[in-house]
Amino acid sequence: MDAYREIIVGTDGSPTATCAVLAAIEVARACKSTLSVATAWYRHMPDEPVPSEKVKYPGGNPAAQEARWAGETANDAASIARSAGLADVRSLSPEGNAADALLRLAEERRDVLLVVGTLGLSDRTERLLGNIPHQITHHSIRDVLLVRTDGCEDGYAWSSVALATDGSKTAAEAVRHGLALANALGATATLLTVAKDRAAGEEVLDRVAADLPDGHRLDRRIVEAGTDVAHAIADGAGEFDLLVLGNKGMSGPSRLLGSVANKVTHLVPTDLLLVNTTR
Repeated sequence: MDAYREIIVGTDGSPTATCAVLAAIEVARACKSTLSVATAWYRHMPDEPVPSEKVKYPGGNPAAQEARWAGETANDAASIARSAGLADVRSLSPEGNAADALLRLAEERRDVLLVVGTLGLSDRTERLLGNIPHQITHHSIRDVLLVRTDGCEDGYAWSSVALATDGSKTAAEAVRHGLALANALGATATLLTVAKDRAAGEEVLDRVAADLPDGHRLDRRIVEAGTDVAHAIADGAGEFDLLVLGNKGMSGPSRLLGSVANKVTHLVPTDLLLVNTTR
């Protein structure tokens, strides 16, 4: 399968959001994709302000100022992308709260990858308040790339990609998408599984490898562990630049029970491609 046709990244102009933009630039470059940079704005009041508000906001009403700020912020990020050599770049300023706006943009398109930073994802208080990456991982019908936003001064480069699998059909979908991205990035791809012992792990990986397209010979990584699969995957992914995982259980009752994918998003120490396996 081909990699993504369009990369959508959200930004509010902050340093952490700029890190997500830099990551999206590299993915768009590798995949030869359109890059869409989006800054959402929210209409706090009616279009026609009361007289006191006209004095308070001489440049226009609050909604107009929000819209102007969003457009300028998205244009600034798009300029960064063009300066990095990308030609097919769009700047978008949709109305609505950030998570809803990004989800809506992704839903309107096909073969899309949504890129967001991980700020607040491992913080329990932030998650309870519903921060942006948390909302997107649980509601996106498109693939989501979660990028760590600490130490991005040198940009992003992924040379090693772990494709997590348990041998299931949904995991196979994630492996195919992850392999396409790894190939586009020119990265080494490794099949990663968690099993009670090495023999059981080899059996799973043999079955997965047999279903891959001809010519794909991947490295293997088996993590021997008991019942705590999520921690085992997160620990095993630590030696790679990027982990690829299916989103099974990220929504619905499984989410409330604590799916493996949900736990991994809050534990993994590296960048994570969360593949939607319900397509």
